[in-house]
Amino acid sequence: MGKKHLFIILSLLFSMLSSRSMEFTSCKTYVKVEKNLDKGLEFGLKALEVEPNNAYIPFFIGQFIYRKQKNRIQAGKMFLEAMSRPDMSIENPYRIGKDNWIRTVHQAIARESYNWFNYGVDANEEKKYEQAVEYFQIASKLDTELVGKCYSAISQIYYNNNEVNKALEFIDIALGETTNPKIVTNLKISKAQYLRKNKQIDEAFNLFQSIPEEDLTLSAKNELFFIYMDNNDCSSAIDFGIDLFLEMEENPSISMAALSQLAFNIAACYNQQADIVYNRVIEYMASTEQTNESTNNFINQSEEIKALYSAAKDYYRLSLDYDESDPPNQSTKSLKKKMRSDIRKIDDQVIPTLENILK
Repeated sequence: MGKKHLFIILSLLFSMLSSRSMEFTSCKTYVKVEKNLDKGLEFGLKALEVEPNNAYIPFFIGQFIYRKQKNRIQAGKMFLEAMSRPDMSIENPYRIGKDNWIRTVHQAIARESYNWFNYGVDANEEKKYEQAVEYFQIASKLDTELVGKCYSAISQIYYNNNEVNKALEFIDIALGETTNPKIVTNLKISKAQYLRKNKQIDEAFNLFQSIPEEDLTLSAKNELFFIYMDNNDCSSAIDFGIDLFLEMEENPSISMAALSQLAFNIAACYNQQADIVYNRVIEYMASTEQTNESTNNFINQSEEIKALYSAAKDYYRLSLDYDESDPPNQSTKSLKKKMRSDIRKIDDQVIPTLENILK
């Protein structure tokens, strides 16, 4: 008897131990002996219906047919089908490490979850977003401990494609399925970012307030700084931004562009505060109700305006220092020059006019 025929007979005999159907026996024969994956798939799909409680059949189809055909999505779906069926032994148990044996279908599939997560990462990098979402969803079902990580990745895909409502939907699923404190914090930070993008500023701010400041990443702190700006709370933005800028300066992973942008926005906050006080002074100078006490108060406020314009000038300069564009941003240069001009205006025009008002 030829070796090929002997192998077929042995294969069929072994099949009887793990399968009662001729459909699955034919499937394995076509795959392992005849190397005909298409024909093997035909009989394998029939076997799924004939043996609805046999977990090894969908595992076999996924592992030895779909994966060999490079059809990872369908392979993953077959693994999920196998996980939904009662666990059972695999044909060829194998050992991982010294003492860890993989003996059942569910054990074998559990080891595959990170492969599908990585497939999702690769697909996302290749801008195959629909595939990436499917891979992440499969990975999350193969191992429930990956739910938070997978759904966070899915939400990021939707966010990057400006589907913010979908991003929020999946981030909420991730938050509901995750108990790891560090992952929960990262998910909350991402959600706050999405809420701000969606113009839900108050909700984003309240979410940030629920996170201890020591747990906030530099990226999260930067996002919180912009929420202060969105709320026209320049005083809080400045107080928060000054310390944040120093932290970012000391971190070598922070880009020059990020430092330049933050410095510019801190400068803009100082500039805005100075303009608000300046306008009050100008309104008083045009008023008919002037007293020495009020005038002296506005002279003091003029000194405050100069300090604010000076701080704005310094941060516009820092923004230019970190600006790697060639040539540097001309708008920032103009604003820096304007701050010097406005300080001179206070000294040369505003304060002398206020002093002349004194009776």
